[in-house]
Amino acid sequence: GGHAQQPTRRARVLCLHGYENSAEIMRKQLQMAGWIDRFGANCEFVFVSAPFESDEPVTPIVQKFFPDDPKRQWFQRMENLPNGVRYVGLGKGLAHIAHVFDTQGPFDGVLGFSQGAGMSLYVASKQEQGEMLGEHPALKFAVIIAGFRPRDVDHQHLWEAQGLRTPTLHIWGAQDVLKYKSEEATTFCQEPLVITHAAGHKVPSVKTFDCDQVDAFFATTTNAANET
Repeated sequence: GGHAQQPTRRARVLCLHGYENSAEIMRKQLQMAGWIDRFGANCEFVFVSAPFESDEPVTPIVQKFFPDDPKRQWFQRMENLPNGVRYVGLGKGLAHIAHVFDTQGPFDGVLGFSQGAGMSLYVASKQEQGEMLGEHPALKFAVIIAGFRPRDVDHQHLWEAQGLRTPTLHIWGAQDVLKYKSEEATTFCQEPLVITHAAGHKVPSVKTFDCDQVDAFFATTTNAANET
């Protein structure tokens, strides 16, 4: 399509933080990495904290960088079962996100880091399959930073369907020991755009990847005509 004359609308993006992080920490992560300055003209980033408090002591690197911020998580713990893994409390985490959509929405897309990236894939998949956010417009995108395919035993059916249609942007670091999980998470996405950087398991600095590609991703998805 040709370029429309009217200015593009800012995308509203719900940001879902990582394990033992919080809304306050993720705001700082995006700020320090330059995301808010670089993409803020095109994106309104909205931050929300998960419902479960993390048990002390938290991971030392989290405590070192964010000593005074809340430490939270999207489910309570992982429980090993004979037929797989259960994310205990996941239902409460997903209901919390649905409530944020109801009270602070609508959102054009979601952006998640690490555990929050896994939750973002759940939200997009469950919406596509009619299991949540049925009253909300279809998500236009999901940004998956240092993500993975979450493996709660009661949600495995989400990955057996025709694949995620929501456009996804996957970002991971060459030094991330979990990058194989991030790569694997692209396999059930129909339109994955992959951007890598040289660092590890983190929200990468805007100096370390092609920001123009991200701009284009936000612009094309946010302003795409809805086919439905």
